[in-house]
Amino acid sequence: MSKVASAAAAMGVGEDQLAAQLSTIISVTRQAPESVGTALRTIYARISDIQAGIDEDGVTLGNYSGKMAALGFNVLDATGHLRDMGEVMEEIGGRWQDLTREQQVSLAQTMAGQRQYSNLMALFENFEQYNKALTTAQNAAGTLQEQQDIYMEQTAAHLQVLKASIEDIYDSLADTDSINGLIDGLSTAATFTANLVDGLGGGGTVLKALGAIGVTVFSEQIARGLNTTITNLQIASENAQQFDQALEATKAWQGIPGLDEMSQKLLSNRE
Repeated sequence: MSKVASAAAAMGVGEDQLAAQLSTIISVTRQAPESVGTALRTIYARISDIQAGIDEDGVTLGNYSGKMAALGFNVLDATGHLRDMGEVMEEIGGRWQDLTREQQVSLAQTMAGQRQYSNLMALFENFEQYNKALTTAQNAAGTLQEQQDIYMEQTAAHLQVLKASIEDIYDSLADTDSINGLIDGLSTAATFTANLVDGLGGGGTVLKALGAIGVTVFSEQIARGLNTTITNLQIASENAQQFDQALEATKAWQGIPGLDEMSQKLLSNRE
């Protein structure tokens, strides 16, 4: 379609008509889509040249319109200008089977020239297929756009909700009454704290008072900890005295086999 779209538009061939022409010729001839697009572009360019009075085969607008009129197809409108080619081709396709084989070939060659007329023959001889493709294209017209519109409506709705939420947040932040009330509350709390510290004699006095309160609150736990430490030290002292007494007793073992060795081990442990 990109190969022929501009030429087709210039000659009055609609998008749906062009799509149906391309699909019919491609399916019948099995040519590459690009080749068919180029062929149709050549055909429409030839007709445009005829309209301008120039043609490589020496065909003028008068000869062209005369040959077409002789076969029963009026390609000129009331003002003497070419009609939309999409409309003309549909008229020819609808009456194609009424023409003789010679008339069909002559008409196709007049419109497309010697090199490209076979593509028009393929189109007109399978015009029922063209009509089906055209109907499909026309019925599908706007379907994609409708889907896009639905999607955008849904997206727009969600964006609108987001926008409203953001505006609500902004309005809340911009509410000077609410903000001023919060500031006043913080100011009151700060003033109360300052007055309390001043009433207790300043920062140093407050810290000392807090320290005294801490000692009072935790005095019981501190006392228990000290008592435990003292008890452990007393036990350790008693154990040391008992060990010393045992050590003195081993001195009498000196010189006795076996017991003398035990005495030396005890002395080492004592150290």
